[in-house]
Amino acid sequence: MQENENKPDNHEVEEKVEKDNKISSEKASTKDIVDSQKVSEKNKCDNMGEINISTEVLGTVVSRIVSNITGVAGLFAHSKSGFGTLLGVKEIEEGIKVDLGENKNVSFYISVIVEYGSVIIDLAKNIQAIVKKEVEEKTGLLVKSVDVNIMSIQMSDKDSKANPIANENK
Repeated sequence: MQENENKPDNHEVEEKVEKDNKISSEKASTKDIVDSQKVSEKNKCDNMGEINISTEVLGTVVSRIVSNITGVAGLFAHSKSGFGTLLGVKEIEEGIKVDLGENKNVSFYISVIVEYGSVIIDLAKNIQAIVKKEVEEKTGLLVKSVDVNIMSIQMSDKDSKANPIANENK
């Protein structure tokens, strides 16, 4: 008989479930209130006016970011005409093309010269990650893509003297 006394009856179980559900719904409604306050604060900021960042500014920002990445020797300049200009993608900075899309989405096409000895795939992935993170933090724009084109390798004087094949290609 003592076993039955220790076991909760169905009524007690139902009360506990109702109590747990009530607590969960109170937590959810508190979260909804906080979320709606954040949205209304955001809308208040949005009602102040529009903020636009020119593609030239974005190109300059990306140029400075990429130039400071270890393993990048420089940016590679393309000719000012070609398919990119036909498609509406302008080369703003030397080696940087910016495509500012709808809904504050932006894509970058970056052409770089890498230092000899760099692990190219790791460097390219690093460029993508750093550019995406920095641009999103500094501008509030959503980076849709960062295309990295490795256009050349820069040999240091020490490397080119040690490698006669590199000297023949110059």
